[in-house]
Amino acid sequence: MNEDTLRFLPAALHIGIEEIDAQHAELFGHLVRLKRLCLNINRLPANEADALIARLRKHFSTEAHYAAEAGIDFAAHTIRHQTMLEQVSKALKGASAANADVFGVLRYVEYWFERHIASEDQELAANLAPHPNQHAFTEAPPANG
Repeated sequence: MNEDTLRFLPAALHIGIEEIDAQHAELFGHLVRLKRLCLNINRLPANEADALIARLRKHFSTEAHYAAEAGIDFAAHTIRHQTMLEQVSKALKGASAANADVFGVLRYVEYWFERHIASEDQELAANLAPHPNQHAFTEAPPANG
């Protein structure tokens, strides 16, 4: 995880798995870049919203792969990921419209990330702890999650 990316992830949200922490930091960095982009236009370009959702899907696939490698039941976590994707997608779609509260939507998305990491992903890390050799992929995760 490079220092520039790492600075976007609050220390309290580090879960101790380098690849997942790096992806979390990239998600927060993406949000920072979106906020900067939206300063002048007060809307979120649809392609930028799509890019964030794609990054989320890739990240969720990574987490699922870690859980599968460790033999952890990930069904409930997957449902929370799906719910998050649906709600964040809906919020981002609204932010792409004219006269939308773009920054309110981006704060909402950021809150979702923080809450999810602080609860579900911390739990995932705790469940992975008994499987230290599983913190690296034996093969690449699937491209689509």
